[in-house]
Amino acid sequence: MPLKKTQSTSLKLTLLIPVLFLGACDQPVEELTLADLTPGEHTYIERLVVLERAKAVAFSDRDLGNTVLDSLSLAWGDSVEAETAALAPVEPRRCEAVHELLKRIILAERDSLVHSPYPRRLAEPLHDPVKKPVAEPEPAPSEKP
Repeated sequence: MPLKKTQSTSLKLTLLIPVLFLGACDQPVEELTLADLTPGEHTYIERLVVLERAKAVAFSDRDLGNTVLDSLSLAWGDSVEAETAALAPVEPRRCEAVHELLKRIILAERDSLVHSPYPRRLAEPLHDPVKKPVAEPEPAPSEKP
């Protein structure tokens, strides 16, 4: 039985499309943490993570998941799709960095998304991934002692 197309379904599809374009540039992207985000970017990330958590509930229990997604749609309102899209950064490098942070947050939550998809998790704070240590660049062969 196919899933009914709801506002929350179209919202998921629309907002997660930018994630497909991660890694489009060859240059390394700035590694952000939640503290580096503007308030709008934080809300953007938070909504997408809550949506992923709600989706996990829907995958484990279809009826409960549909109820959660419908409740989310009601709580966020009819204009949430446009509002959330407007919160996304527009500068390409910043957009890539914010979506790279989103990817790291989702990856950090993957076990709980799969093994603990409970509605109460929707209200939990965002996981703030630690930045990877920056390796010192190797000195050029002519600079070695």
